[in-house]
Amino acid sequence: MKNITKYIVSALFAAAILPACSDLDKKLLTVEVIGKNTIEGFMKEYDGYVAAGEGLHAELRAFYPIRIKYAEIAGDLLNITASAEEGDRLLFNYQMEQQHIATYPRTYWAAGWSVITQVSYILYYGEKNLHLGWSVAQNATVRKIMAQAHFARALAMFDLCNAYAQPYNYSADHSHIGIPILTHIASFDEALPRQSVAEVYAQILDDLGSAMSLFETAGKELPDAVQKDVIKDCYHISYIACEALLARVYLYMENWEKAATYAKSVMDKVPLSPTAEYINMFRTSQAVPGAESIFRINNYAASSTMSSFFDPTRSGGAKFEPAPVMYTVYAADDIRRQLLTYVPEPGETGLIAGQTPKAVCKYLWKKSISDENLQCHDNFVFRASEMYLIHAEAVLKQSGDVAAASSDLKALIARARGVESSAVSLPSTVDGLLEAVKTERIKELCFEGHRLFDIIRRKEDLVRTNNADVKTISYPHYRFILPIDQMEMQSNERMKQNEGYETK
Repeated sequence: MKNITKYIVSALFAAAILPACSDLDKKLLTVEVIGKNTIEGFMKEYDGYVAAGEGLHAELRAFYPIRIKYAEIAGDLLNITASAEEGDRLLFNYQMEQQHIATYPRTYWAAGWSVITQVSYILYYGEKNLHLGWSVAQNATVRKIMAQAHFARALAMFDLCNAYAQPYNYSADHSHIGIPILTHIASFDEALPRQSVAEVYAQILDDLGSAMSLFETAGKELPDAVQKDVIKDCYHISYIACEALLARVYLYMENWEKAATYAKSVMDKVPLSPTAEYINMFRTSQAVPGAESIFRINNYAASSTMSSFFDPTRSGGAKFEPAPVMYTVYAADDIRRQLLTYVPEPGETGLIAGQTPKAVCKYLWKKSISDENLQCHDNFVFRASEMYLIHAEAVLKQSGDVAAASSDLKALIARARGVESSAVSLPSTVDGLLEAVKTERIKELCFEGHRLFDIIRRKEDLVRTNNADVKTISYPHYRFILPIDQMEMQSNERMKQNEGYETK
């Protein structure tokens, strides 16, 4: 994905087959099939199909930053600044309504369904391509791309469901309303209803099962291209990424046994980044992607909205910065604390001259990088640290395994402090360790798109000490999820609005 030509080809391909996803006057869950012969001819060409796979990764590049910002702005770990945009302010202060079509209710929805729609095309033509008499190697690549498509649909559906539907454990039988399920190329006038959360999660699990099966088949045909036990390229979806997503999904489902199993499988294959590499895997990601990187978004030669969102050196300053509470949770020797303060490099002038402002540095590249194409941040989707935290929480919930959970937490804390695990002291009870897991999820995963979802899945109240107008929202509450935007409601007669927003 470091070839700009591929980005251009991917963008042209997406524009050719996804007109409805970029046209706000049409339903987002339908696709007007134009230029079908051109599309089919393009997809029958091996290079065209490979470009479609790259285009899918580009769609995720557009979607995932929106998901990260949503989960963090609506959480409790950020402070808003004067330069924040109106849509961000509405979300931050829990004032979002269905008529706000220029911001999150619409943009999050549109970006997620753009991913899902492109998946439908890739899977449809992938099945056809497997019967064209291509070489074994080419068929293996097609299967790999199809596997990546199944993963992408599972990820998009999971994230859409978390944002637009109450959590999986909201109702005892998970029958509360979720999102529509789209597994085919929709016709122009097709209107899809919302399915239950149980049905949505079943489809997510089915997609991940299909993805892993396709990866396995492709690996038998072309072993060097697909491996189940090594991350060869963290910028493309892999078999291990499927296991990581399963660990996260089962965590949200409170299926502790399977969450622990898949998290441990990933932990056994993907090491933690060493202390010396930790800061640079965020701030110089193209040079140091990080040993623990499972899947991250490649922003090479592309603008990064996340950087502009948090950059204190930009005109007007950062739009958001860490809330004061974040500067109280770390030990003095914890390397992760360094990612909360922007330290100007030699020669920097302008807005930050002589200052060390508060900043989310996880999304800021070092100014010493001279190559403009490398001046980017590559958003994490999955990294090994999350698997340690999932495993610790799951084994505590499942069986009260204090020893295993302590081992997981000590590995993260020792890495962060640059000490031996034996130097780390932790509570000795299940309840004490569960609180430690919560704290470590904040320390390790802050600003990576987990915070709001962690609060909701635990059925906790949102209690904020930041500078938001809304300080507390008690669980359960309709404001914990987004409304279906007004344009979608008007164009899809089968769409149902979320409870609480019906008369807004």
